[in-house]
Amino acid sequence: MLHNLSLGILLLGLLEFGYCRTLSFLRYFQQEEYSSSRFLAWIKEKRAIDTRGTAILALAGLLSLILPGGWTTLVIAALATLGLSIVVRIAEEDPRRSGKLKLNMTQRASKIVLVSFGLFALLATGPVVLLLKCCGGGERDLAYFALWGICMAQAPGALLVVANKLLWPAEKALQDRFYADAKRILREVDPFVIGITGSYGKTGAKAALGDLLTQCVGPTFWPKKSINTVMGITRTIREALSPVHRFAVIEMGAYNRGSIKRLCDFTPPKAALVTAVGIMHLERFGSPENVYVAKSEIAQALPPDGILVCNGDSPNARRMAVEHASGKTLLYGLDQSAGPLDCYASDIAFSAQGTSFLIHWGGRSFPGRTPLLGRPALSNALGAFTMACALGAEPAYAVACLANLAPVDNRLVLDSKAGSVSFLRDAYNSNPTGFAAALEVLQALPAKRRIVMTPGMVELGDQQQAQNRRLATMCASVADLVIVVGRINREAILAGLADAEYPKAQIVAVETRDEGFAALSERQSPGDLVLIENDLGDLLEGAVRF
Repeated sequence: MLHNLSLGILLLGLLEFGYCRTLSFLRYFQQEEYSSSRFLAWIKEKRAIDTRGTAILALAGLLSLILPGGWTTLVIAALATLGLSIVVRIAEEDPRRSGKLKLNMTQRASKIVLVSFGLFALLATGPVVLLLKCCGGGERDLAYFALWGICMAQAPGALLVVANKLLWPAEKALQDRFYADAKRILREVDPFVIGITGSYGKTGAKAALGDLLTQCVGPTFWPKKSINTVMGITRTIREALSPVHRFAVIEMGAYNRGSIKRLCDFTPPKAALVTAVGIMHLERFGSPENVYVAKSEIAQALPPDGILVCNGDSPNARRMAVEHASGKTLLYGLDQSAGPLDCYASDIAFSAQGTSFLIHWGGRSFPGRTPLLGRPALSNALGAFTMACALGAEPAYAVACLANLAPVDNRLVLDSKAGSVSFLRDAYNSNPTGFAAALEVLQALPAKRRIVMTPGMVELGDQQQAQNRRLATMCASVADLVIVVGRINREAILAGLADAEYPKAQIVAVETRDEGFAALSERQSPGDLVLIENDLGDLLEGAVRF
């Protein structure tokens, strides 16, 4: 009876441990968009295996073998259970309340947790029942169960993948129903759809174009933030698209060829804006040519009388305008050296209040200003201006409306307070063009000292090391202090700083963003300007310990 009670106590502790650990793994699974292959690859790369629970269970099993039975076994089970509870309640934070991207308990996530933990409970409980039935509560029951518990401690990640596979047919049917409903709404409202794609700048250009069209031409719908997948757009259409909307601006993201075609089939564009075609997400695409082919799907989806607006400063976007020219094809940019532009900006100047410029369009010039900072943000605004004018906006009024554009969060946003430390927050999805532009703004703004805190750039394939090394040499010419976050690009950044003979005393290397802010807090002083360039997500930053 006593041994049965011991097994029961330890089982309850293991079940609590399993539930909490399932939630911890689910946060990462959700950030991988429930892709089993990417999630399992992440587990392998990060070696995300359990060590804490395994150590506690191994110790409990060992003690149950070498110490006398009776009440000692019960005490061992109770202490082991307490240890497992401490691991998941104290040593590991609740993923629903912690992390850069907290676990969002959507209906899909809740279903996956229910099935995954159900499998865990079944697998954990079965051996206990078998032990009690076959062995009748023998002396070694606790040791046997501790050994099985160690196996179960490693299982939550794999069980999430199994649960997702089991639920997929029902999830697919639900998604298809929502998709059909969104298609119906889109068909009934029948807005003029403008698709936006690019290796970077999509979200900023979408927000700028949505605002300009609303102010200058007519009511416009666009999904907020970085929503650019079929199901994200499906949800937003079902929730927000209404008969009042004359236009719909749809951001189209892609990680492989065919992604944009699927989005175009879903929301057929009559016009397209291409912000840039570069090397972002190169690891997933495989080659720069694959990136170009994938992005070109938006131009190929346009009708014969469609409007194609491309960034002439991006060689492959300019190439797309030639190879997939539409009924009306327009080029915009900040640099005419690569060829003529239909719309371009000159006399660009940055200040703490934003950016001033001169826009040239249709043989006329229009002075303007915007609170946006950096050449990429100005380029996005220029692309939005070009498209808005092509759709009927009065140019002088559209330029005036650029002064009302709001910066997109964490995309070169200045937080400035007199007599204090100021921050340039450029923490979202850094790329070589954006990083260089952020350094240009950092140098242009007045400051006592200039500080750069960055983990570098990721998803650049075989160019990642070279690009980070190159940008580090640029940092050296601007920054008085460089804080390197994490290890993923540390070697390349330090090499670039060494190439520029940057003083080692002005370099700080830390493991995580939180440690970076702690180091910054120790060294900052009023009048400093700090550039926060990129912020790696939970999947990439540092090692994961369980």
